[in-house]
Amino acid sequence: FVVNVGDSFYHDGVSNRTDPQWDSKWRDVYAKELRSVPWYSVYGNHDYLKDPCACTGDLSKCAQVNPNTSDLDYFYMPNTSYYVELEHLKLEVIALDMNYYTWADHLCQWTPCEAKCRANLQQRADAAFDLFYRRASESRAENLVVFSHYPTDYFWGF
Repeated sequence: FVVNVGDSFYHDGVSNRTDPQWDSKWRDVYAKELRSVPWYSVYGNHDYLKDPCACTGDLSKCAQVNPNTSDLDYFYMPNTSYYVELEHLKLEVIALDMNYYTWADHLCQWTPCEAKCRANLQQRADAAFDLFYRRASESRAENLVVFSHYPTDYFWGF
C-alpha cells in the first residue's frame, strides 16, 4: 500500500471523478505497477477547494472518496477519516482529516459555502479525533500507522 497525505491535486483539487487531473496528476505520473496497490489517502487543504466535499455531508458527492478497495483507478478513501486493519501485517492504518485545525480560516473562504465548509471540517476533525482515540484503545494490531495531511506535532494542544 501507499500512504498519500493529500494535496494530491494541487492547487485547488478535483471537481469530480471525471476531472482530467486524475490522469494528468496521478495516472499519467505514477506507473501502473505503483497504482496496482491501494493508495490510502486523506484530503489536504488544497484538495477541498473545487471538491464538492467541502460543501456537503454526502460522501457520495466527494470527488476523492472511494470505498471500493478493488477500484485502483482512484485512491482508497471510504470516508474522510477511516481505518484499515491489515491482519497479515499485524498493522492498522488510521487516516485522519484534520484540515479544520490548521486551514479552515484560509481554506473555506475560497469555497462557495464558507459557513458549511467550516462546519463540515469541524465535524470531520472531531470525528477524526474520536476515531483515533477509539482505534488506539480497541485495535489489536501490533503497530499503528496514523496519518493526516499535517504532521502530528501540529496537534500538541489537542
